[in-house]
Amino acid sequence: MKKILKRITASLCAGMILTASAINSVGAQEEESPTLPSGLTIEALERNLKDTEDTTVEDSYASASIGVFQGDKVLYTGYFGQTDMENNINADENSVYEWGSISKTLVWVSVMQLWEQGRIDLERDVREYLPEDFFKRLSYDEPITMLNLMNHNAGWQETTRPVWETEENEVKPLKDALQAIEPAQINPPGEVSAYSNYGAGVAGYVVECITGQDFCEYVHEHIFAPLEMEHTALNPTHSDNEWVYNQRSKMKSYKFTLGNTVNLGNCLNYVSVYPAGGATGTLSDLMTYAMSLADEHTPLFENKETWEYMFTGTEFYGDSDIPMGAHGFWCSEYSVRTYGHSGATTAGQANMLIDLESKTGLVIMTNEPNGNVYLAMTPMMVFGALSPDKYASGEVKKSELKGYYLSARSTHTGMLKFIPYLTAISADKIGEVYDIGNGVYSATTGGEPLLLGSKEYSDGSKAIQQPSADMMKEDFYLAKLILLTAYIMTAVISIYMLIIKRKLKKYKKWNPYSGCRIITVSQITSIVSVILLFTLFVIFSQNQGGIPFASGAVIGVMQIICAMLCAVSLIASAVTMIKKKSASYRYILSIVANAVVVTAIVYFEMYRFWVM
Repeated sequence: MKKILKRITASLCAGMILTASAINSVGAQEEESPTLPSGLTIEALERNLKDTEDTTVEDSYASASIGVFQGDKVLYTGYFGQTDMENNINADENSVYEWGSISKTLVWVSVMQLWEQGRIDLERDVREYLPEDFFKRLSYDEPITMLNLMNHNAGWQETTRPVWETEENEVKPLKDALQAIEPAQINPPGEVSAYSNYGAGVAGYVVECITGQDFCEYVHEHIFAPLEMEHTALNPTHSDNEWVYNQRSKMKSYKFTLGNTVNLGNCLNYVSVYPAGGATGTLSDLMTYAMSLADEHTPLFENKETWEYMFTGTEFYGDSDIPMGAHGFWCSEYSVRTYGHSGATTAGQANMLIDLESKTGLVIMTNEPNGNVYLAMTPMMVFGALSPDKYASGEVKKSELKGYYLSARSTHTGMLKFIPYLTAISADKIGEVYDIGNGVYSATTGGEPLLLGSKEYSDGSKAIQQPSADMMKEDFYLAKLILLTAYIMTAVISIYMLIIKRKLKKYKKWNPYSGCRIITVSQITSIVSVILLFTLFVIFSQNQGGIPFASGAVIGVMQIICAMLCAVSLIASAVTMIKKKSASYRYILSIVANAVVVTAIVYFEMYRFWVM
């Protein structure tokens, strides 16, 4: 849902620019025909981007490299800002950026090449191509097909193992890297869509197993070489291209928060499951690649039919024929439908969008992991806004979407089960949502209409579809959030209780009572338990989105001990209260507090380090 909010904000900004441009165009009585799907001329686009540069607050973005093409003609390239602000190094044609998840399209193209050659069946269980017993943590016997991997619905939750390495010599071979981060499979294949770097990495390894080539070597031979992409590396350490290796070391990354510029340094982190996000290169090379994807006679395939099939929808909004994805490529609706992929790493973000009808494409690359104004606004300038009634059939009525939704792309079992409850979104926050028929919704509040879909799972539960991840309805969200909040508040109250007890002892006003020691132990235990939870979250956040097994095991075992101590205290308080036939507030509070802690630890699985 973060993408929804970002696109609504971006559309407002872009809409103002488009309106201003239209007024300028009329005022100047320009005679040239629009050359972009948005209706802008290239001259107007260039003017708008320059205006953005002139009006954007200084030091509010680092750099952006932008390319626009139509067919085999490059219409525009622009370089804005700096790749090294401290040394005043401007972005230019020699700047290299990380593709992030755009790299996944190299996997899908490779797979389609093998499909064209009859070497892979997209609907066959990928385990037939992989080494025996490759997966260790599957929960379902249903086949996992290549289409499942392309549609990100193989059933895996987000991995909780580190996917990035900080040292070159720590990068593992692809097979080992995949087996080291294998996540839990929590849904049957084909049901829940949850974006998966792991799944894309598995697809890349399938290519290795079929061809007998290292995936990096395969891509160089069958994609980079035919397209003469000489300034792009794919290996996670960039060692497959010396020029890129040297150029990447010169690029720095930045983050802008509350008016402050944070220099992240070279931000060289290496993704071992590199088919999911390892490519790095120049704007020109990514443009070359995007242009080849826009061409039905691309040198990447022998037959035009393969290209056509690759861009045929494989996942759709609701019961409609409006595609969300096509064999791993995402479909984004503007005034035209675009196909492509965005990408994000710890060093920057990028986007690649292609309108297959006009053969117009856009590529944007930045050195900011949080994105910047160019990344947000340029797609609307090139492709225009989606008309609210473009897909409406018959009467359009306001939707009655209600409740809270959790992202399927998260951790729904194991020690990090609490995380999706921190990022849940209320249907009210989406804005005004309209039902346009066939299980498709349009969210229109504040700007660009965004398509959403409705979905019902086999168990009867419901979800909202959006590209990359379902938003699953959680009927008991508030109750579970209250449990999590009460668990944390129990620790806070325990701190105050211990402080009060200490002061009473200091002034010799403390009167010991039966069971007071075990209650004190449980108060300390509740504090320790919450500290362990926060420690886990900090490790997860600072360790490239993963929990090392040793850290998880220590915290998990300690949470088991905490639960046991609180359970003993609960029982002791209940027994004492019964024996004394006294409903003292001390025992009641102890019973309630310990029940909350034990319930939270058990429900949110804070002890289950072995399923991470």
